Amino acid sequence: MTKQHILLVEDDIPLLKGVHDLLDMAGYRVSTATDGMDGLSFLKESPSRPDLIISDIRMPNMDGYEFLEEVRKNHAWLEIPFIFMTAKGEKRDIRDGKLRGVDDYVTKPFDFQDLLISVQATLGRRATLSAVHESRMEALKRRILNVLNHEFRTPLSFIVAYADLMASSSEFEYSDDLRQYIAGILEGSERLSNLVESLLALAEMESGISYSIQDTRKTIIDSVDQILFNVIASLQKKIERQEVQVNVDVCDPVPRLECDPVYLELAMRHLIDNAIKFSPAEQGAKVEISLQREDNMLILSVTDYGRGIPQEEVERMYDTFYQVNRAEHEQQGAGAGLPIVRHVADLHGGSIIVNSAPDQGSTFIMRLPIYIE
Repeated sequence: MTKQHILLVEDDIPLLKGVHDLLDMAGYRVSTATDGMDGLSFLKESPSRPDLIISDIRMPNMDGYEFLEEVRKNHAWLEIPFIFMTAKGEKRDIRDGKLRGVDDYVTKPFDFQDLLISVQATLGRRATLSAVHESRMEALKRRILNVLNHEFRTPLSFIVAYADLMASSSEFEYSDDLRQYIAGILEGSERLSNLVESLLALAEMESGISYSIQDTRKTIIDSVDQILFNVIASLQKKIERQEVQVNVDVCDPVPRLECDPVYLELAMRHLIDNAIKFSPAEQGAKVEISLQREDNMLILSVTDYGRGIPQEEVERMYDTFYQVNRAEHEQQGAGAGLPIVRHVADLHGGSIIVNSAPDQGSTFIMRLPIYIE
């Protein structure tokens, strides 16, 4: 368990050392500073903020009040609880500190047990407030995503459905121009629908909600290959439009997975869609898909023979909204696909890697642990 971190600010060196040692013996990690300026320097240079600050009031260079005010000015430190140490009977100090938002006081000379009780109570209150805040934020995120789910998906589903109905209907005679317009509406609405699905999924994943969502949807999947073939079938129009030959090699039998089928299908879709998208625009272009077992892992590899990915872009391509070779591929999307694939792999205890070089194509390899009873 990680020790809670306390910053102790006191100009009386013997007292500083004594309190440090006592807090250390009580199981806390303690950093020290000899005045407010020294404390500010520590906060600016420290890679992580402390869980609590204990500070004297009367100090040279920068006293406790000034130190508290400077800490409260910085949004990154705003929620760090603060305990003042003050001489016994200095009621004005206590009143002034409360006006500035200090969390608690201990009066000197103090019994260490009193200080320890104050530390435990202050940290406990802050932990409770943080838990309540996180719970409310989690509920707010869910409400926002539920609204977005409904307000985006519902109208888009109508547009896609009616455009598809018009495009495939034989009841009406359309002019060539009108058929072209309908085809454009259908293609654009399908693209927008896929984008909305991706952005909503990415929002779930990056907000942390995906862990609880996955727990409710996780199941044992006996037919991973069927999910793969369904994804390929759903991309058939794009495959034909791009004139890409898709070759599929699936092991027999296909091992089972314990996973979220919605997220798995989404990851497969993005990997295959990217391979089609980045295939060369020439006759005979190929995409190769392989689903194989390797020890206790199921390996999905998707290969295209396009322009490949420069090494300097490989490092960044899993960044949210980063787009590879944007200048050459204006229609590649919003840059949400590969971050989604990475999140899906991480959620299921797997991994995603890419082997790529300029003008040699790319192979994306997703590894997922198989289900073993």
